[in-house]
Amino acid sequence: MDLQGIGALGAVLVAAVGIPATILVGRWQTRAALRSAEATSQAGIAQAEATYRAALDQAAAQTTAAHEQWRRGIRRDAWAAFLLAVEDAVSSGHSALNGTDEDLPALRRAMKTTLVVLELEGPPPVVEAAKLLRLKCNDYLELVNGDLLASRAWHALESAAQEERENLSGDAATPVHDAEVALSTLASLMHGVRGAAGGQDFVLWGLDPNEEPEAVYERTEQTHTAAASALAACPAVSAAQARTLLHDAAHGGRFEMGQQAHDSLEFLDQARAAFLEAARAQLDTTQ
Repeated sequence: MDLQGIGALGAVLVAAVGIPATILVGRWQTRAALRSAEATSQAGIAQAEATYRAALDQAAAQTTAAHEQWRRGIRRDAWAAFLLAVEDAVSSGHSALNGTDEDLPALRRAMKTTLVVLELEGPPPVVEAAKLLRLKCNDYLELVNGDLLASRAWHALESAAQEERENLSGDAATPVHDAEVALSTLASLMHGVRGAAGGQDFVLWGLDPNEEPEAVYERTEQTHTAAASALAACPAVSAAQARTLLHDAAHGGRFEMGQQAHDSLEFLDQARAAFLEAARAQLDTTQ
């Protein structure tokens, strides 16, 4: 074989070896490209999933914030409605004491209705403060109602006494006059007993310092019974008014009602301040 043949044979051998090598290198490159594409694809999918989750989280956060804002508004409206119902009741109580005809039972129902809504909305600290405020408001309205009943009963008795004074001469003994005297005697005696019991001077309160406590008690009972009998015989007042007058005179209603109302309003103001503090604290934590 000459040199030309040897060269041709070498070329054939080189070609035979080079083709598989080229194919092998191509496969490696293809696999590398596929792996790179797969990695890129997975990274893209992961990025897309992260973006999607971030969007979901943002949407959830916005939804939660919107819901909390809505809930906060609902609660605030419920609290405000209850507070306004209390203010209306207290204001009407003031007006009733000044002679205005007010529907106090309806105002109490309004307080109860708004409190029920408030209890549903919560939260517990505000609910407890609201219950205390309603209790103190009802205590004040009870005093107002008692004062109204007593005022109307006294007015009925005093009107009858005035009519008698205009139609009769002198201090004639009539059932109305007897009832007035008996109530005045009872009120003065009980006022003195309360003052003496509080450590005051017996003489100052019209009592005998040498009188035994049992004797004072017996005299008190007799005076109370006499007043009850005088009222029962008085046609100017009803049985219910007679009971109110007797209770008012015995317990110093006209002497103590003003102080009781003052104390009740102080307690009411304290309960109102506590309610506002609880409501504001809740609003601050939900902003």
